[in-house]
Amino acid sequence: MPATFLYCGIDISGTTIDICIQTSNQTFEHHQLPNTAAGFKALLKLCPGDYWFVMEGTGAFHLPLCFYLHQKQSKYSVVNALQIKRYIQMHLERSKTDKIDAKHICMYGIERHPAQYEMPCEQYFECKTLNNAIETLTQEITSFSNKIYALQQLKVDNTVVQKTYSSIVKNLRLELKKLEQALAQKLHAWQPDLVEQVSSVKGIGKRATAILIVFTQGFKHTHTYQQLISYAGLSPKEFTSGKSIRGKVRISKIGGKQLRHTLYMCALNAKATNAGCKELYDRLVGKGKNKKLAIIAVCNKLLKQVFGVVQSGILYQDNFCKKNA
Repeated sequence: MPATFLYCGIDISGTTIDICIQTSNQTFEHHQLPNTAAGFKALLKLCPGDYWFVMEGTGAFHLPLCFYLHQKQSKYSVVNALQIKRYIQMHLERSKTDKIDAKHICMYGIERHPAQYEMPCEQYFECKTLNNAIETLTQEITSFSNKIYALQQLKVDNTVVQKTYSSIVKNLRLELKKLEQALAQKLHAWQPDLVEQVSSVKGIGKRATAILIVFTQGFKHTHTYQQLISYAGLSPKEFTSGKSIRGKVRISKIGGKQLRHTLYMCALNAKATNAGCKELYDRLVGKGKNKKLAIIAVCNKLLKQVFGVVQSGILYQDNFCKKNA
């Protein structure tokens, strides 16, 4: 990255953006602008020429600014919010304000030179929106179903409430089905080959296929199966120090919770239907390993198989290795 760039740190909220601008004499200027098109226009006026904008990912709030900067062909980076949080903690910052956060984001850019953000395609955002909506409706259906079950255990007259909740669940399931159909159509239009390849792995259903493709942006930045496992939060985490601390090795859980949960459900099916996963599960359980540990190993196995079919372009076959031995 050229050393001629100056940096602008941006802390984004729902209504405002706080910016910290690095000046040519190595001082900092702070401004607060509205999180609107007018505010974005004023931002570029305050930062003319070779400025590199750095912001943290904040759900949906940072996306309008990303689209604007992308349209104007400006240089910008979107940094994981946890990285910014740890960077601020590293500096032992005692207070938290939008102004302080913007300055630390600017300093992060100056010190770390984050890579330029690659704007995903429009189809990705469409599929991601549908996928998030499906997840939300699924959680709501589970929540209301649990409430219905709880009401059924009470020895009081709550028929009206039960009927209301049942009606809500029925309508939510109808809407969920519409969303699933819409997502399937979008995925087949965007990544038809990936849909066929990923779904060919035994144990990986339609929902898991959609989540894997959406979460990895069509496996655009996934170059090894280790990256895929790490992204799902299934990589091992060790906690030891000296002779006194000997913590258990656990999965990191730093990654996609939704993807990890779905894979766990897939693994329960794959340990019985997928030859490679069944062999692995039976071998680990036969050695006396905990069954839950064996299920996590099956999750990793599934991700390796998915990565293999995506990289090779060959659909999954149970006896593929034996055929090519």
